[in-house]
Amino acid sequence: MVKCSYCGKPAVYISRANGKAYCAKHFIEYFDRKVRRTIRRYGMFSKKEHIVVAVSGGKDSLSLLHYLIKLARKVPTWRISALLIDEGIRGYREYTIKDFMNFISEYKDVDYRIISFKEEFGATLDEIIRIGKKRGLPYLPCSYCGVFRRYLLNKVAREMGATVLATAHNLDDIIQTYLMNIIKNSWDKIARLSPTTGSARHPKFVRKVKPFFEVLEKETTLYAILNNIYPKHFVECPYAPTNIRWAIRKYLNELEERMPGTKYGLLQSLLTSLDLLKKSGREVIELNTCKICGEPSSHDVCRACMFRIELGLLRVANN
Repeated sequence: MVKCSYCGKPAVYISRANGKAYCAKHFIEYFDRKVRRTIRRYGMFSKKEHIVVAVSGGKDSLSLLHYLIKLARKVPTWRISALLIDEGIRGYREYTIKDFMNFISEYKDVDYRIISFKEEFGATLDEIIRIGKKRGLPYLPCSYCGVFRRYLLNKVAREMGATVLATAHNLDDIIQTYLMNIIKNSWDKIARLSPTTGSARHPKFVRKVKPFFEVLEKETTLYAILNNIYPKHFVECPYAPTNIRWAIRKYLNELEERMPGTKYGLLQSLLTSLDLLKKSGREVIELNTCKICGEPSSHDVCRACMFRIELGLLRVANN
């Protein structure tokens, strides 16, 4: 049995990056130090903040909400709220909402809001996908979901009075997206992968941060288990296998097993790319205002409105 490098108790985790083993107590301390270092390094929060945490009910987002609630007890000028987007994915989202409600019921002082695609756009994601197929649209389920989720997270967080929106993207999520964008040669999207997205300029844009930027997915999983907040329902989105991310995730895990440190190496590659983009002036994202909905957009009409028009969920009068 492997023993903790610090106290000799049975280890629950071995870091292949530093070669040290951790018991439950010392893993929690290791995790805490790692996240605090990330928050400090990238200046994620100021002394006074209303932090809205994007939650799904999954292990990563519940871990982040739990962590920030604990941290906020030491910073009385912080306010923590939660925002959950219900896409309307049958056989999946109803279970994660139950897990979120079970978690949040223990924190009476934490405000939260749940908003649905159906409420905002007039159709669930399941319905949107069926409509898209009937209309012969070329988009994958994750394309609709990603665009509409990002749209609502920014819009509703702003309505909640957020000064910053915290998302639970971990190191694995970040490097998967990095590789996806390299494959597509989408350097404008790579510029958005920084730990903080304060480089986007628009009065309606809510600054976003990723406190788990340097934390491996398996570390957030263990953190959730040790803090007894691991979701009761282990379900994955039924649409996930249609996304290239599914294949990249599998490949990276296999590569990490054969070559430990691969994931950290890719993270450093991303940070180098972000630095080069910053020096070239491409890191700053100038946003327009969507002519239809008035929300921040990279183009004259935002992607969410374009999708709704193509799906027949939004009618625009011809001038």
